[in-house]
Amino acid sequence: MTVDLKDFFSAIGKAKKEKEDEVRSLVGEIDIDSMFSQVKVSIEEDNKKKEEQKKQVAALESWLYKEVVVKEEEEIIEESTPIVVPHEEIEEEVEVEEEIEEEVVEEIEEIEEEVVEVENDNTVDQALKILETIKSKEEIRENVSDPEIIKIRRELEYLKNLVNAQGGGGEVRLEFLDDVDRDSIKVDGKVLSYQASTGKFIGVTNSGEGGGGGLSNAETISTGVKITGDLVVTGEVLASTEAPIVTTTTSTSQTALDTFAHSTYASAVYNIQATSGSDVHLTTINLIHDGSDAYITEFATLKIGSLLASYSADISGLNLRILATPASTNSTVFTLKRTLIRGSGNTDEVTTTSTTETTIDEFSTSSGSSAVYIVQAKQGSNVHTAKIHLVHDGTTVSMTEFAKVKTGSSLGTFDADISGSNVRLRATSTSATSTTYNVNRTLL
Repeated sequence: MTVDLKDFFSAIGKAKKEKEDEVRSLVGEIDIDSMFSQVKVSIEEDNKKKEEQKKQVAALESWLYKEVVVKEEEEIIEESTPIVVPHEEIEEEVEVEEEIEEEVVEEIEEIEEEVVEVENDNTVDQALKILETIKSKEEIRENVSDPEIIKIRRELEYLKNLVNAQGGGGEVRLEFLDDVDRDSIKVDGKVLSYQASTGKFIGVTNSGEGGGGGLSNAETISTGVKITGDLVVTGEVLASTEAPIVTTTTSTSQTALDTFAHSTYASAVYNIQATSGSDVHLTTINLIHDGSDAYITEFATLKIGSLLASYSADISGLNLRILATPASTNSTVFTLKRTLIRGSGNTDEVTTTSTTETTIDEFSTSSGSSAVYIVQAKQGSNVHTAKIHLVHDGTTVSMTEFAKVKTGSSLGTFDADISGSNVRLRATSTSATSTTYNVNRTLL
């Protein structure tokens, strides 16, 4: 009986020893104090849980040590005189030992669950991540001066600027857009025009009329377009003028500087500049013709140095010519600008058949304070031209007439006044014979 009891207690001791090893493998290797001390500042709310865990571990260690003492006592009892224990007491002791073993198992399971909870605790993980992030940032801050990091930062900055400059993705070539007919637009001289039937932009021939289908009440002449009525323009108007006519001579021979069809234009005004070395000669010439002979008057002459040329005009075949005779064989450059006045056919010309004063041009007083006129009067083959300067103050008009040139007698006289809100240029013909007036006006 004593041997059986010894074996029984030995079995219990062995089982407890195994449990002790199992508990130490689960709990003994985890230094809870060390783990929680690393995040003590960030997890103050978990202090109570740590204290409870410490108490449980201490209780477990106390129980384990207590069992070792019992084992020693058992060995002493084993060596001493055998003791006869009643059967009832043995059963009670076995029951007590079983209860103790069950309590130990429950405590171990509770400790294992708490250890798992501690390992899965979000606050601990978060604190550890924060510490790891702070450490990473400190390492990056310490390596800012690293040449490789500087190179990478420069490349990233360049890439960012490149993306910002491009403004994102998208097609950058017009020809590849879905609503453009590529085959018709990639042709020299073609311009874009919308075609409603296909819903696409196609290439069409540029007619030079813009998007409005041309100019109404417009007359195309060799010197430009003459418009009757209002011209409404959206956008900027860019002036286009005739290029200066340039001729260079190295002799004293008479040279034609310009020609025009005398059947179309009855008169012209030329501004001519002649240069030779440092000498400059500037003059203005009014020119008229009657179909057979040409007449000029030269005025407003200005020069630096000597006179460089003399001027005349003639008719050669169907053309009227302005001629220059250089004063020397030195290289002389003639530059001239012209204003041509049609003999008839202008939509704004005025014809009179009486000696009554007639308005031949007018403009609003708000359009300008000054006007420069070139006036041409034509009666049969006779031509009369003059230049008129006009100024006004909204109430009174003053004018001067000069640079007259005529093929015969004077065809009329000129005057100006204000009627309502308009300045009027008026002509009085010298006879009741049909006389046609053409006017070229520049407002200032």
